[in-house]
Amino acid sequence: MVIVGGGVMGTAIAHGLACRGVGDVLLLERAAIASGPTGGSTAILRQHYSQALLVRMATLGLSTYRAFGEAVGGSCGFTRTGLLVAVEADDRASLEHNVALGQAEGVRTEMVSPTEVAELDPRFALDDLALCWEPEAACCDPYLAAAGFAAAARNAGARVEEGVRVDTVSPEGVETSAGAVAAGATVVAAGPWSGGLVEPLGYELPLRAARAEVGRFRLPDGFGPAPPSLADFSALRFYCKPGEDGFLEVGSLDPRHTEHPVDPDGCPAGAERETLAGFAAALRRRLPGSARGHWRGSWSAVYDVTPDWYPAIGFVPGSESVVVAAGFSGHGFKLAPAVAVAVTELILDRRSTTFDLDLLAPERFARNELVDSVYGYSVLG
Repeated sequence: MVIVGGGVMGTAIAHGLACRGVGDVLLLERAAIASGPTGGSTAILRQHYSQALLVRMATLGLSTYRAFGEAVGGSCGFTRTGLLVAVEADDRASLEHNVALGQAEGVRTEMVSPTEVAELDPRFALDDLALCWEPEAACCDPYLAAAGFAAAARNAGARVEEGVRVDTVSPEGVETSAGAVAAGATVVAAGPWSGGLVEPLGYELPLRAARAEVGRFRLPDGFGPAPPSLADFSALRFYCKPGEDGFLEVGSLDPRHTEHPVDPDGCPAGAERETLAGFAAALRRRLPGSARGHWRGSWSAVYDVTPDWYPAIGFVPGSESVVVAAGFSGHGFKLAPAVAVAVTELILDRRSTTFDLDLLAPERFARNELVDSVYGYSVLG
């Protein structure tokens, strides 16, 4: 079994296969573990979705990361932060739909008023919005998580080889910078590079490589502890989450950045000055006490975005030996443990019994059967 890609998705799948007793699992990463989009992830764990399948997958992810030491080994930097989701008042019905869906799936989530938010954290200014609160939401250190999965896969007998580039994928295996590797099954989990790898198999995976900019914001002295995570889908369309002590990590929720695709091999390293200025203005609006803070660095990562912002997980159409797990559109980190379970079952049992993956079938794009979302808000799904 060959897995292409050493991000959190590939390493979790390698771990899943090895733990099912597959005796010859090989993960190939062209650079280093978590050196691609995973390393730039803000690794927020939330269960807020508008599709029951994704709620269930995110719930398994949250429980795995929360018990990472027992389930995988080592630490993934799990930190419970809670999450506020905010939308314009005229989108309240959509928010209520997702909250009701989450509650039906056992998620602790509820609609809250501005007064109740003030009891959670009086520093937020959210009076004009419809709001929900998910107290068990959390975040991780993405590098620690991917490295933990890789180490656990090795311990279970898998081989993890860094610095090996996969050039082509075929039903018989892969051609790499180190030579050919025959494989009974191959998993392509290479993020924005996945489309080019599966294209020679006759399958077009419609991915856009979109730049995601993140700023590292130093809260001012006297601000106090960092607030809970916030996903603000008002006109501001931004999110923030606690980073290390005294810092926030701030990013965009505006889907328009996909209108300007980037070369995933040439994405700029930092965020643009104009982007950071917009983030700072959004922070001042929602956290007025942050006004005297300042930026202490930034970075960019690459989203592999599909037309409906949902991933493709399944056998490549027309193939019985190549599985694709890509197109996670910026919200894949939280799903990786569930994807590992599903892909392991697909390969070994020929179907996933834990999750019904029909919704995410790779062939849905050709059939124009895109996944519906109650939001027009991209990554939140």
